[in-house]
Amino acid sequence: MNKNFIKIVLFAVLIAAISGCAQPPADDANTTEAPSEEIKLKIFHAGSLAVPLSELEKEFEALHPDVDVQRESMGSVKAVRQITDIGKKGDVIASADYTLIPSMMYPTYADWTVRFARNDMVLAYSTEKSKYADEINQENWYDILRKDDVVYGFSNPNFDPCGYRAVMVFQLAELNYGDDMIFDDLILSQTSITINDENGSYLIKTPEDMEPNTKRVSIRPKSVELVALLEQGGIDYAFEYRSVAVQHNLGFVDLPEKIDLSSVEYADFYKKVQLETVDGNTKTGKPIVYGISVPKNALHPELGLEFVKFVIGAEGQKVFKKVGQPPIVPAVGSGNLPGALQGLTTVKPSSLMVYSGAGMRKPMDEIGSLFEQKYGVSVNYNYGGSNTLLSQIELTETGDAYMPGATMYIDTAREKGFVDYEQNIAYHVPVIAVPEGNPAGVTCLNDLTKPGVKVVLGDAKAAAIGKLGDKLLEKNKIFDAVNANVAARAATVNELVIYTCMGTTDASIIWKASLIGTKSETDIIEIPTEQNIIKVIPIGTLTFSENKEYATMFVDFVASDEGRAVFEKHGFTAYPNPKYE
Repeated sequence: MNKNFIKIVLFAVLIAAISGCAQPPADDANTTEAPSEEIKLKIFHAGSLAVPLSELEKEFEALHPDVDVQRESMGSVKAVRQITDIGKKGDVIASADYTLIPSMMYPTYADWTVRFARNDMVLAYSTEKSKYADEINQENWYDILRKDDVVYGFSNPNFDPCGYRAVMVFQLAELNYGDDMIFDDLILSQTSITINDENGSYLIKTPEDMEPNTKRVSIRPKSVELVALLEQGGIDYAFEYRSVAVQHNLGFVDLPEKIDLSSVEYADFYKKVQLETVDGNTKTGKPIVYGISVPKNALHPELGLEFVKFVIGAEGQKVFKKVGQPPIVPAVGSGNLPGALQGLTTVKPSSLMVYSGAGMRKPMDEIGSLFEQKYGVSVNYNYGGSNTLLSQIELTETGDAYMPGATMYIDTAREKGFVDYEQNIAYHVPVIAVPEGNPAGVTCLNDLTKPGVKVVLGDAKAAAIGKLGDKLLEKNKIFDAVNANVAARAATVNELVIYTCMGTTDASIIWKASLIGTKSETDIIEIPTEQNIIKVIPIGTLTFSENKEYATMFVDFVASDEGRAVFEKHGFTAYPNPKYE
């Protein structure tokens, strides 16, 4: 064998041996630290928050090198549903309408909300490609949109707050400009969206398929999708948030404050317009306020909370100012607010004071409990006769809401300047109530005039049922004859129920719903519709409420499908109903 080859082999073996000796022991190798795994922080947010949150994402990641912020931008309703309906895990939820968090997520998916920024609606356009861009202004924009060669757009009202706010703006514009065809020309005739007008309040309904006339109108899932269409010349105008128009260097019509949903000063005007989405939820016109929270199913709740603190803190405030979304300083918290946020926010009221007719005690007690569960604000009631309560309101000028047994009382309250926002809830239907077994044999109103029949009625000066009972008797021309048989007048409808259950009266005129639960003690005699007087039960916010926002939320909650269902459960007929119209 070649000696040189043997030397080479021996040299290679020696090198390998030396290299092997140089390796660390196996135990030492196992103690080497592996790089830490990156934490993915998941955020679902409104499309109009994409720009500020993108900037804050970079700053947050710089402060937390082991965190990867992953954002999903979409319409706010859709963002919430990623968690509530689809079941995705989210560490932060940020909505362009803060009320979506309590209304859609409380109490199962979240239990607190922080309001942190504002915005307003504008009509955006491309200065280079939009038709009539050099002509359009605050006074003629709706006439420009009426032109046959103009295409305008808004986002889907069923998915995106910017969409339902855009549709509200059309109706607010009618009221502001005194042109009662704006909504008809630009919404009703171009889509399948509908609207109902009731005493100066408007309810818009958006079906699942809005059937837009695509030659004139473009409806997209979220408002930021319309930006690309503007930039490409696919549409001429789009309703956007001011911040979105500023961030994308678009031209825009600066709409009047009275219709752009920006000003607390015009909050009562905005309330005139409501919109019911396809899922049955009703949105009320109000100033645009963003909300943020950490969902209960968050994988990283502590880190999610850190991100929220970053958003509402000094750095976040600076970014939001820069991009045209004024921050709320300090931010406003509500619900079961984490202790870590309490120093950075102001807090919602602990309770509301509501004056309610005694006949609505059962449903209102239940609604108060539901409202507290959903919004974290308790409701204290002062029950009594409608007129008595009105006198108390006039005397004290305190409280948050008033719910009398008939609209005549809220009309008076409005005339006196006590009520500034109203909703109709249910019907009060008078019936004749008699003790179980009907010992006096009463079968109709005229039987109350018979000699020896002992009648107890409500006090017309204190209770709605008293005033209504007298009018009903006058309508049927039997007031004097029945009044001769009246043994007592009760201050509240609940006292009338007690009189009847105890058998101390032969008959009384009582609200039908007030007799629920007394079947074993009373009998009911229906009054024919042509002889009867059916009353509507309203509720309104009080002008001197110190908790205006939550007072309005309570009124809207009572008027919601959930609130009306409670009234029906307790024997009332929910408003509206063709039977009583």
